[in-house]
Amino acid sequence: MDSLQDILGKKSFVPPDEFKDVREYIRRRYNSNCYVKIQRDALIVTVKGSALAATIQLERQRLIEECHLTKKLVIRASR
Repeated sequence: MDSLQDILGKKSFVPPDEFKDVREYIRRRYNSNCYVKIQRDALIVTVKGSALAATIQLERQRLIEECHLTKKLVIRASR
């Protein structure tokens, strides 16, 4: 039986390209940082402020197309 160290040593912890694409899109288009994470089948994007979250929500389809997202997109506002 393999040890936990052997199993984790073989695992690749490189984030998907979707992470980089979404972060770069929001930084370039809105000049703002964001936090991106994956939960099951959804890509969750957290941005500062409800105004920015609402603006991104309005342009949701454009973001999906430009970043070639395949997972469900969830946009959240933080404080």
